[in-house]
Amino acid sequence: MHGSHPKRLGTDRFRPLICAVLLCCLGHFYAASRTYAQAPPYLHNLEQEIVALVERVEPTIASVIVQRKFINTVNGQTFTDWERSIGTGVVLHRDGFIITTAGVVDHAHDILVNFQDGQYRLGELVGVDRLSDIAVIRVDSVTVHTARLGDSDGVRPGSWVLVLNNAHGFPSSMTTGIVNGVREEDVMLQVSAVVGGGYTGGAVFSANGRLLGLVADSQGKQTSLSERFSGGNGGGLISVIPINRVKTFARQLIEYGEIRRSWLGVYVEKIWDSINVGGDRNIMLGAGDGMVVSDVYPDSPAMKIGLRKGDILQAVNGVPMNHPIVLAEFVTALPVGTRIEITYLRGDTEKTVNTVLAPQPKLLNAPPASPLLVEDGADDPLPSEDPNLIQQMILEHEMELAAHRLKLNQLKRLLDERMRRIDQRSAVLPGDNGF
Repeated sequence: MHGSHPKRLGTDRFRPLICAVLLCCLGHFYAASRTYAQAPPYLHNLEQEIVALVERVEPTIASVIVQRKFINTVNGQTFTDWERSIGTGVVLHRDGFIITTAGVVDHAHDILVNFQDGQYRLGELVGVDRLSDIAVIRVDSVTVHTARLGDSDGVRPGSWVLVLNNAHGFPSSMTTGIVNGVREEDVMLQVSAVVGGGYTGGAVFSANGRLLGLVADSQGKQTSLSERFSGGNGGGLISVIPINRVKTFARQLIEYGEIRRSWLGVYVEKIWDSINVGGDRNIMLGAGDGMVVSDVYPDSPAMKIGLRKGDILQAVNGVPMNHPIVLAEFVTALPVGTRIEITYLRGDTEKTVNTVLAPQPKLLNAPPASPLLVEDGADDPLPSEDPNLIQQMILEHEMELAAHRLKLNQLKRLLDERMRRIDQRSAVLPGDNGF
């Protein structure tokens, strides 16, 4: 019996060490619990900011429902076929002006606009420009808020943006993204954002609710409604037409029904710095300063001031020019008749001249878009004279959206059932060590 006391005394000897280890563990768990307890308020505040941003900008988005009419003749039989698609528009002005991309309304026979408050309005095409991928439509009245326009020139890489789209109706499809910067080859904003199909014409907002641009059509065509509902293959990058360009061209579409581009009349090419490594082989190191003039149009403003092949164009109105697209974007944004200052090099001599921009010749413009209405004869009524047609479009649109929501609910129930089965399989049985 006395032999058991030494063992108990040995255990007592390590008791302070055991207590110290337990206290350290408890302190660690306490610190971790405080860290986790502090995280939810931060996430909650971030969530509230995003929710507030969506509530502020979503009413400015509209669904643009477009119906196209096709007439085909097969073996002497004439058939009329209709196709309907949905795009996204942004309310620009209280007078009923809505901006969207050209692909949304191109070849439209009927246009119907659905707002967040549930109202439908018959749309009228004000103007469309395929070259810039910008279009303006108008409805008779607007009861929702107009978008607050931002400054796309001031957007910095790394800025967060909110992308909204109404190609599937309300509620809007939405995602967040990060601005990568301005692409040199087309002067568009590049945004990292994973999106599905149907984001053509989507609106991109800054963190303070300012409209920064419209999502450009990456495929050059408008997808049908069935293709939109089936989803898309977002590549992680989207191209955004900067709002400063949209503002300039939309103003001209509203005023003239077309974009009256200014014209300098010069062909230019980038200058590449290179190292000769023997013979005709060169290694390109990067773009140099300025652009070399490769050709000049006859009777153009550039020819009138004496620009000729081989000159190095350096700047326009003091703004450096290092890419042909940058020059084209700068010139076309200025009104016809604007007096500009051009700085260029001829040999080693720098020269500065002034000229007045001329209207772009019609042969250089993109082909005009098809008219809003395809007249098949005197008996073909205008959409505004056929309320039954408008009511039918509304009914079919809401039926398609209801079918889409039903499909989403079915997929959600299927996912919930699969997750429930996985949880049952992974449940740890009593007495199991978990391995």
